[in-house]
Amino acid sequence: MKRLLLSLAISLGVLSSAPLMAATPAFSASQMSQVKLKDLSFKEVMRKFYSGQMVNVVVDNEDIEVMPHIGLNSVNSEGDRIVAAMHPVVNYNNSAGEPRYLVIIEKVALYESNSLASCHVCQATADIYSFKKLNNGQFQLISRTPKDVGFSSSWGRVGLDSESIKKGIQPLGKNLTGSVFVNGYVSTGQMDSWWDVLHLPENAFINLYTFGDAGSNNAGNYEEDSPLYYSYDVEFKILPDNSTYYPVRLNYSGEMPDENYDHIDPVNYSKIVKFDPIKKVYK
Repeated sequence: MKRLLLSLAISLGVLSSAPLMAATPAFSASQMSQVKLKDLSFKEVMRKFYSGQMVNVVVDNEDIEVMPHIGLNSVNSEGDRIVAAMHPVVNYNNSAGEPRYLVIIEKVALYESNSLASCHVCQATADIYSFKKLNNGQFQLISRTPKDVGFSSSWGRVGLDSESIKKGIQPLGKNLTGSVFVNGYVSTGQMDSWWDVLHLPENAFINLYTFGDAGSNNAGNYEEDSPLYYSYDVEFKILPDNSTYYPVRLNYSGEMPDENYDHIDPVNYSKIVKFDPIKKVYK
């Protein structure tokens, strides 16, 4: 069952973060470049991209309260109010070594009580924008996520963290910079994790994918000396070559249960995954 849940979690993350081809217009670098902001403050970002959508809102949540935030005049499928909150700007360099700036606007839901909609399956989403700074001090839009893109999320928050994204910035292809960071899910004493991969192209939309499994354990249920205890890790290594998308080696180590949990055996092996630009998945 755990393997099924992990597979579903990863699959849902991949599917929700893949471009919605029927609803998303073609990427246009020239149209992106027409969007310019005098700075990357919350005020400027919200006025540029969410004008006419903003409403005053009271938030009863310590994490959201400390972030710049404002209500949006929209609700989710449950009728809960949506609130936009801005993460710290992430500075990074593109594949040519040029400075870029990543803006993340997380969109969470509030109950009528103004508290965060934070049930175990409560979802959130986000809009991500990348900018470059012009000589006149303005910031020009380079790329963004497609409309209505989804991200891994649980307990009412999206699985994006500015510090983790900044730490994970690295080359992911011949002319592609991105970020690799771990995401996870805890349920009934089991912790499952996977490697999220944020592509930051400058000739296409920003999007989120996954390498796959990053490890798992059931330490919340068993002590290490129990025959039923397991724990394994999956480390990744980018393999630079001359391709558009670099291959990735995943290294498995530890003790892993089989699909039916009949056996728990030591594992120590590697496999290579590559990005399929047609299906938009690493496999």
